[in-house]
Amino acid sequence: MTTIERSLSPDQSVGAWVTADYRLAALFERNGIDFCCGGDKPLNQACAEHGVDLETLLAETRQITATANGGEQYDQWTLDFLADYIVNQFHNPGRQIMPQIADYAATVAAVHGAAHPETVAIAELWPHVQGDMGMHTQREELLVFPYIKRLARSQEEGVAPKPLATGTLADLIETLEAEHDATGDALAEIARLSGGYAPPADACTTYRTLYALLAQFDAATKKHVHLENNILFPKAIRLEKALLAAQPA
Repeated sequence: MTTIERSLSPDQSVGAWVTADYRLAALFERNGIDFCCGGDKPLNQACAEHGVDLETLLAETRQITATANGGEQYDQWTLDFLADYIVNQFHNPGRQIMPQIADYAATVAAVHGAAHPETVAIAELWPHVQGDMGMHTQREELLVFPYIKRLARSQEEGVAPKPLATGTLADLIETLEAEHDATGDALAEIARLSGGYAPPADACTTYRTLYALLAQFDAATKKHVHLENNILFPKAIRLEKALLAAQPA
């Protein structure tokens, strides 16, 4: 039995398995199991819903995790460090790549749209993804992440945190996770339209570059959402509750 099997069971969430070893993300994705937006679903339930044999999947997890995990243990990072990592590794690069994708998508649709109408659908869908992601990341950076950092400082200093102006962190995160779901649905539709980002035989260089950038953005977004939904947000909510409960009545 591997270390991950000793610490996890099939009735624990998909997100918990990927948090324990991110190498499992690719395995779950190959089997159609959502580990980011749907990461709160128990692994055995996810397998049942997608027609995946649980025992076969568990055998594959044993093969993958038999060697030491050389990856980052994101769940061991401090909240403020993880928030900064998300901004630097996902938010900022996303701001660079999203306009590029928009330009390539428009060009490919104009040139190849008659022969490949799916490129027109992708070009029409992309501005919604770009706009929604832009507003979403801005909300995180201006409101949510600063508050999470305040919680971390309050814990270090042993003082009560200054509360949010309205509601709790859990209320804010509920909205953010709904936005994650919407973006995930849009990217899943783009992946479907593009045949898994596989360019056709007659694709030009621009066409192939577009699909490569879309695949890159999709993979980065899944990891981005996993780090937030399954690690950063749950830890921050637990910390907020603990700090507020410790305040004198």
